[in-house]
Amino acid sequence: MAIVVVALIIVVAVDGFLAYRYYDRLDNTRSASIEPVPSRDAAERTESAFEQDAGRAQQRDGAADEAEYVGTVGDIQTGAVETFLNSHDKLLQYDALAADDVDELKANETALQDMADQAGDLAPPRKYEEQHEVFGSAIDELHEATRLAYGMAADPVAAELGFDEYDGHVNEASALLQRSNELSGKDYEAIEGVQKISPDF
Repeated sequence: MAIVVVALIIVVAVDGFLAYRYYDRLDNTRSASIEPVPSRDAAERTESAFEQDAGRAQQRDGAADEAEYVGTVGDIQTGAVETFLNSHDKLLQYDALAADDVDELKANETALQDMADQAGDLAPPRKYEEQHEVFGSAIDELHEATRLAYGMAADPVAAELGFDEYDGHVNEASALLQRSNELSGKDYEAIEGVQKISPDF
């Protein structure tokens, strides 16, 4: 009888131990599977930080776009002014123009047409929309002046009536280039003070 009682005690003890181990593992599994849920304040702070980072990234991208645009304007304007001045200097020596000069005037007119197209195709940031309109008009005026310069060199009859019109385009281009520089906050090459073409040629 005593042996049976002892055996029962051992069985009960073993069952109790096994049950304890089972529920202990179950509690540990639940604890491991439950992740802490961030508080509402923490979530809002995280969202605010994300929005601030995104805002700073947009500002950097916007500044880069503006810098790239203004730099492209400077490149086009410098090339256009130098091309125009090359034609203008030749036109000042109208009576001494040779066939090679006429060919160069034609090449300058073609180059300025390309630059006018480039200026028109630019997509300005909103800040520079007014400047872009002025800038595009300035390059168009330089192209028109250079077109007239070539036409007058190629056809002396046309030159008798073309110089006043030429000077008008030059004056307009000069004013527009200065205004474009003011709007962009830059001092890119311009043509103020360029010598007029004498109507006596």
